[in-house]
Amino acid sequence: MKVRDRFRVTLEDIALGGKALARVDGKVVFVDRGLPGDEVTVQITKTNRRFAEARLVTVEQPSPARQAARCAHVDQCGGCRFQELPYEAQAALKERQVREALQHLGGIADPPVRPIVPAPAAWHYRNKMEYSFMPRPETAADGTVTEVPVLGMHERGRFDRVFELRECLLPSPLTLEIVRFTQAFARTHGWRADHPTRHDGVARSLVVRHLPHTASCAVHLIAASDALPGLAEWARGVAALSSEVRTVTLGLNRSLAGVAFSEEERPLVGDGVIVERLLGLTFEVVGNAFLQTNSDQAERLYEGTLAAAAVQPHETVLDLYCGAGTLTLLFARVAHEVIGVENVADSIERATRNVTRNGIGNARFELGDSRAVLREWARGTRPGAPRPDVVVVDPPRAGLHPRVVARVAELEPNRIVYVSCNPATLARDLKDFAGLGWHTAEVTPYDMFPQTPHIECVTRLERREG
Repeated sequence: MKVRDRFRVTLEDIALGGKALARVDGKVVFVDRGLPGDEVTVQITKTNRRFAEARLVTVEQPSPARQAARCAHVDQCGGCRFQELPYEAQAALKERQVREALQHLGGIADPPVRPIVPAPAAWHYRNKMEYSFMPRPETAADGTVTEVPVLGMHERGRFDRVFELRECLLPSPLTLEIVRFTQAFARTHGWRADHPTRHDGVARSLVVRHLPHTASCAVHLIAASDALPGLAEWARGVAALSSEVRTVTLGLNRSLAGVAFSEEERPLVGDGVIVERLLGLTFEVVGNAFLQTNSDQAERLYEGTLAAAAVQPHETVLDLYCGAGTLTLLFARVAHEVIGVENVADSIERATRNVTRNGIGNARFELGDSRAVLREWARGTRPGAPRPDVVVVDPPRAGLHPRVVARVAELEPNRIVYVSCNPATLARDLKDFAGLGWHTAEVTPYDMFPQTPHIECVTRLERREG
C-alpha cells in the first residue's frame, strides 16, 4: 500500500473523532468522510506500519442510512461531517463512542453512561463562527493576474486553502449576511488577504458572535494591521445590517500563528462588549473570551453539572479551568464559597466583572495554571488554600496533567465533577483517578455540536470505600 493508491472498500464504522473505518489488505484505514455501509473509492494519503489514512474519492454505493446533505459545501468543508446521517443516529453513535472510549481507554468494564442529551436544535445553533481570509489568483480578460481576497472556511484537512463561503447552516442568518457583506466589501475595496505561508497580507479572520438569549451580535475583524481601505465604512455598514449588531472591533494580530486571536482590540462601533444570559445570570463576552458556542445546550450542560455536583449550602467548591467564571458563578448561587482558577488574565478580569454584574459576593478567583496553583497551595507558598467539598474540572481537549489528577485527589473532596470535551482524554484521566481511589459513578454525554463528531460529557466521581 502506497500513498496515492486507490481502493474500493466498504466502510465498517465511524471512529471516535469522526473518521470512517475500513480495511485494506488487512490494515485499518481511516477515511476522512463516509458512513458505515458505504461502498466507496478512497485514495491513500498517509501510511505507516499500524494504519493508513485516506481521502474519500467517490461513494459508489451509498449506505441505507445515508441521507442527502443539506449544505452545498459538504465535499469541501471539514465541519459538518455527520450531516449525511440522520440526527437520531448521530446522537446514538456519540453515546456509543463515549461508552467504548471508557471501556477501551479507561479500563471500565461496564461504564455507567447515561443516555445522551440531544441538542434542542440540530441546525442554526452556533453562537460563534470563525472565517478565514486568503488571497486567490484571478486572471482578467487581458491576461493580467491579480490576487483577490476570499473569505470563507478552510478546506477539509488543509490549513493553506480556503473556499469562499456561499452558505452555512450552523450559525444564524444574520451571521451569514455579515459574511456576505464583508466578502463584497473586501473585494470592492481591494483588501489584501494574508497568505498562510508568505504572511504578506493584512486581513486574516472574521469572527461573528450572535448570542440568541440577548439578541446581541459582535463582529471582530482580525488583521495584521489597520491598513485596510474603508475600514470605518465597513464597520458602519456591518452595524447597519441589524440593530442586533451592538459592536464591531478590529483585532490586531501580528504573529505568524493562524489563529483568530487578538493581541490588541480596537472598538470601531460600540465598546467591544456584549452579554449573554445563561440560567438567569448574565456574562460579558469580548473578542477573545470563551463561551460555549451552543447557548441553549450550554444551559442543559450546566444544569447537569450542577446536578452531578449536588452542592449543599454549607459546602465549598473549587472550579479549575474556570474561564470567565460561568460555572463558578452558577455554583456560587448554591454553595457557601466558590474559588475559580484560570491561567488567562483577561478571563480572570472578565470573571471578576461578571461577579459584580450579577451581585455575587461568595466567589473569588486565582490567576495561574491549575497545576502550579495546586502545587503552591499544597506547599503553603500561596495563601488562601481552600478545603473544597467539591472539585469541578473543565479542562481543554488535552485533558488533565497527571499531577493535576494527583493534586485534586490529595484535596480529598467529597465529589469530583469532570466536564470534558474529549472522551479519549476523559477516559485516560478517569483511569488515573481510579488508581488513586476514585470510581466513576456516572457519565452523561451532551451533544453540543450536531452534525459534527464532537462530544461533551459530565462525569461524577466518588471516593471508593476503603
